Parts: sequence; C-alpha cells; structure tokens
Amino acid sequence: ARTRQGASLVSISATSDATIAQINSDALTDLMISSEPIRNWGNGVLRDALSQKADREWCLAALGGADRLAWFRETYPGFENRFTHTLIASFLGMTPVTLSRLRADDKRT
Repeated sequence: ARTRQGASLVSISATSDATIAQINSDALTDLMISSEPIRNWGNGVLRDALSQKADREWCLAALGGADRLAWFRETYPGFENRFTHTLIASFLGMTPVTLSRLRADDKRT
C-alpha cells in the first residue's frame, strides 16, 4: 500500500482467505531491468491498474448515482453480494444511504 511518512494511505480488508506478498520497489525495479518476462509482467500489472483507475475516475466524474451502481454491477459482477454496502458506497463516491435508496429503487422496478 502507498504510504506517506510511514502512514498508510490505503486501507485493505480481506473478505476471504488471502496471501499477501511484499517486495522492495528497488529490488523489483532491478528485476524488471534484468529480466524481460518480469518487465513485461510488471508493465502489464501497471497498465491494468491504470486502466481500472481511469475507468473508475471517469465513472465518478461523469455518471449519476444510479448509473454508477449499474457500472459497478457490470464491471464487478457478484461483488455486490460479497462486500459490505458501506465499502461499495465509498468506492462509488456516495453515502451508504444513497446506495440503499438506489438499491431499493431497483427492486421496485
């Protein structure tokens, strides 16, 4: 996770069993320089992460609440039943109350 002055800027909650790995960024950079397969893997991970971030930022900036929820459901099928609605609301840039109302509206239609 990213840090500033030793404090995490990101919080992570494991919702199921998980394996976490850590590597020093300088060591990873050295491996990427010396090995084409590792370089390709690292660049692919970075491209995917940037693409996902750009999609989410676009969603938050351009879509209203109902459309954000629809985007979330399409992009992350099954996640609505896997994660707490508080986490989903935060991810979508809305309050849990707003998310609850949007979900209730969906059930009525």
